[in-house]
Amino acid sequence: MKYFALLAVLLLIGSGSFMLLPTSIGKPVLSPPQWLHPDTFTSAKQQAQDTIKALQAQLHKAAIRTPALAESSNSLQREAPNTTTTEVFTWRDREGNWHFSDTVPEGLGRSVRIHRIKPINTVPVTETSPSAAQRPQEHFPPGDSVSDLLKEIQALQKKRQQHQQALDNL
Repeated sequence: MKYFALLAVLLLIGSGSFMLLPTSIGKPVLSPPQWLHPDTFTSAKQQAQDTIKALQAQLHKAAIRTPALAESSNSLQREAPNTTTTEVFTWRDREGNWHFSDTVPEGLGRSVRIHRIKPINTVPVTETSPSAAQRPQEHFPPGDSVSDLLKEIQALQKKRQQHQQALDNL
């Protein structure tokens, strides 16, 4: 592995020397203008500027649309979000088992870790009208009863067994 690193360093020094050491005319053998096209830097700069302008235009459009979307949406809260946190205490006993609790155990002192957990993805409860809260009633056709349904199930099971026997005989 150390020979690989040494080889890499020697390769970098060897290739870099062509770009740094001057020749008899006083210039390096390879200078950036010789191995890079002159338009490379200008075209990259132009592409970056075009991208920044496009992003700024999209950001401006989004800033214009945001208040209208917030007003039209009934699901957005108008009040401040709930910022209360819950504390969870963790500790490891002598056998190496981890314990989690919402109360501090006595006598453990500094070995207890405190985790503060913020509520995530909570939605406040909204009142619904009594008619919307009721479940729709299922209507069965007249004459259907549990015994009739059981008879149909048994008939289907018998038919399935007959089909299976016919397939087994093939």
